[in-house]
Amino acid sequence: MPGAGALCALGILLLVEASLHSDVFMHRLRSVFAVGRAFDKVLYVEQRPPQILVLGNSRTDNGIDPATLAASLSPGLGAFNLGLPGANATALLGIARRLDAESLFGPGRIERVLIGLDESLLQAGDSLGYEVFFVVPDLWKDGFSDFLRSRLRLWGYADNLKQLREPAKLIQFLDALRRPVEPIGGGAPERQGYRPGFGENQDAGQVARQEAGSTAPPDEKVSSDFRALLDLLEKRKVQVAVVFPPLLSRSVLYLEPQHPGSKPYLAIRKDLAARDIPMFALAPSTELLPTEFVNAGHLNDVGAQRFSEGLGLALRGVRGEIVERVELP
Repeated sequence: MPGAGALCALGILLLVEASLHSDVFMHRLRSVFAVGRAFDKVLYVEQRPPQILVLGNSRTDNGIDPATLAASLSPGLGAFNLGLPGANATALLGIARRLDAESLFGPGRIERVLIGLDESLLQAGDSLGYEVFFVVPDLWKDGFSDFLRSRLRLWGYADNLKQLREPAKLIQFLDALRRPVEPIGGGAPERQGYRPGFGENQDAGQVARQEAGSTAPPDEKVSSDFRALLDLLEKRKVQVAVVFPPLLSRSVLYLEPQHPGSKPYLAIRKDLAARDIPMFALAPSTELLPTEFVNAGHLNDVGAQRFSEGLGLALRGVRGEIVERVELP
């Protein structure tokens, strides 16, 4: 029949596009794509909302063990780490709005949110495709391109799907279709979202981009989305705290008034203080060792356990030697 080949190709494309709109299908790919692992975490939180939810990027993912944090803060408290490598505030706002649509925020549900805040969380970029799946753009405010990327996911997620041209990635993909495969570091239930930092977990390109862009100023739209995230949590009467992750060779710019690029970040810290949001960081007298880091920006499990315990005590109001509350100068 004339045109049968074109119709068959169109049918395959529609089938693939429909699959990319399925939470179940994307969760199936949790060992293949970062977005699949994000669905693993988000779906788990939707089914078992914790009392305290930790949000952030890879520094949070690798740096805060919710079990250790909860044990130090209040034994019996349910906590979950929803840190996502490469995520910024725009992606986190999209996820928070999804959870809010399920009425998961507020007293008796997710009562506390801890945000791991570094520079990259407020910078533009979505190399891993979170916004395609978790952000619902406004056609007039965000533009036609972003709107179309979220509607035609086969196009919006195309750069990530190109990874399947690599034989190892394709084998991972086919294996995940055949049987359930957990991501490196374990699925969401294994460690309540926490993934211990070790070499295989770190994408060298992602780490390099994170470090290279760290001193760039915040993106205006992403910063606006961060404020919208805080507004949403305040509206739902969620207790919010911010933690600045420890780095091996420097401090985040929120804590470095002498750095020439710190001015916009210090303004964000001032806004957090005006909102009466408590902020925490590694105590100046404390030094983490190189053996407690995977690389300059990410803790390994040894460092994460030490930092998580100190953070839990600080959140509880116990003044320790590891983590302390940050006040405005």
